[in-house]
Amino acid sequence: MPPHQTPEDADVASSKQRVDLIIFASHVIPVVPRNVVLSDHAIVIDNSRIVALLPRDEAHKLYVGTEERHLSNHIVTPGLVNLHTHSAMTLLRGLADDKPLCDWLMQDIWPTEGAFVGPEFIKAGMTHAVAEMLRSKAKPNLEKYAPGCHDLITVTMAPHAPYTVSDKSLQQAYALAKEHKARVHIHLHETASECNDSESLNRQSMSCHQSDQKLRPLANLKRMGLLSEHLICAHMTQLTPEEIDDVAEAGAHVAHCPSSNLKLASGIAPITAMVERGVNVGIGTDGAASNNSLDMFGEMKLAAILAKAQTLQSSSVPAVEALQMATLNGARALGLDKEIGSIEVGKRADVIAVECDSIEMIPMYNAISHIVYVAGREHVSDVWINGKHLLDSHKLTTIDEDVVKKSVREWAAKICAHREKKTEP
Repeated sequence: MPPHQTPEDADVASSKQRVDLIIFASHVIPVVPRNVVLSDHAIVIDNSRIVALLPRDEAHKLYVGTEERHLSNHIVTPGLVNLHTHSAMTLLRGLADDKPLCDWLMQDIWPTEGAFVGPEFIKAGMTHAVAEMLRSKAKPNLEKYAPGCHDLITVTMAPHAPYTVSDKSLQQAYALAKEHKARVHIHLHETASECNDSESLNRQSMSCHQSDQKLRPLANLKRMGLLSEHLICAHMTQLTPEEIDDVAEAGAHVAHCPSSNLKLASGIAPITAMVERGVNVGIGTDGAASNNSLDMFGEMKLAAILAKAQTLQSSSVPAVEALQMATLNGARALGLDKEIGSIEVGKRADVIAVECDSIEMIPMYNAISHIVYVAGREHVSDVWINGKHLLDSHKLTTIDEDVVKKSVREWAAKICAHREKKTEP
């Protein structure tokens, strides 16, 4: 018996259930139920799963944690889900700015990828992306690179876009995804030229789809039976009301990437209309080469305020909707909403803690509003993924930042040398 512990104390301790981790927090936003903030609650975690969510005092009576974290000035939320990004392209951050999409792709991105993309480039870029995204616990999109990875990786078929992939290849990708019960993820209706040039079959434009049909890309996918609940459509800035109805009826999902869409002058996705029609809309940063950040907090705020400016309605995409887009909706699009996206018993312990006692974070009247409109990734102090503590008091626990920085700088030097050589007379 430990010193100063009475037999009664020992009996009480032995009656408690021992678990791996208990997170005590001043505020918990579970996302489900919607628009709820739980004060002075505990998240009880065992074997990587959430086993209880209950008031602090009740948790003290029922459980004892091998590890216990007391977050007295924090908001705990589900981890944010980055629905659309290009992880390896962090190595191309800032490579080419202030260009429209087609010029950016053809003049800079594709030639550089052609010269450098390989296993080592992908490994370095993805490690860099994961290190960055852990700051906001945005789950990176690892669709193409799953071989050799663990069970936290979900494989998705990701044909690039209708203007780079033929109808036959799209059908094959969809068939393969169906066989393996996977999602299909595609860039779609990203620019006006993509839609207009496809509808007119303007073969002089790289934006024209590869089909022989004079149809807008979405209509062509619908014609082939590829518009379904298994499809994730990235960008979707150019949509008619009828097309929004088609997406809603099919149960397809949309990855909204506001920063990238604005920076590349692609347009603004009509997400208010989509949400009103029942379309599941998640949020993505797109790649660091086009954003140029992987900050899901910034993306969440921009999604909310951009919708208000677009509709001239301050009620468009309220904070609670924006947070759901960045969490549960993204998980639902990936088919992972039974596992992540909300803090519920039975789900994986995939949570973040946001400090709310710094000078720029006070006062706080509404925790949900604060997460969307005030907090930034710099306020994320702790991250648990599958119950594993990957960011501890702002410090990465499994990635050596100095090693990552050294690798990134070496790749940047190679890329600069290559581009300089290409411009020599």
